[in-house]
Amino acid sequence: DLVIYDLQGVVIHVGEYGAGHYYAYVRPDMRSDQWYRFNDDKVDKVSFQDVVDDAYGGKVDGTANLSSDGKEKHGMLRRIRRLWNKEGPSYGWGGKTSNAYVVQYVRRRDIPMLYNMPAKQL
Repeated sequence: DLVIYDLQGVVIHVGEYGAGHYYAYVRPDMRSDQWYRFNDDKVDKVSFQDVVDDAYGGKVDGTANLSSDGKEKHGMLRRIRRLWNKEGPSYGWGGKTSNAYVVQYVRRRDIPMLYNMPAKQL
């Protein structure tokens, strides 16, 4: 319990050495799985899978778009977009050069103290 940490935020760099743009993914309430992307003056709700896809750069693993039963998420709509746009490999939101630059963790046993709540409510 002393060494378990939960991810709270990720700063992403998109671009090349010496040039690019930064934005962040944040989970402001550690009691929730809701994530947000803060990009300059725009804030969007996102899923944790969006954070993962963007943090590693490069192509998104084909299994990332599958639901637990093995069916493609957004099935028909995604297939139509691929045909219409001749969509190639899928990348995270920041494109093929996005990567996690800074990550922030919170020690799990300290989360109740952050929210002024009893430990058993977590």
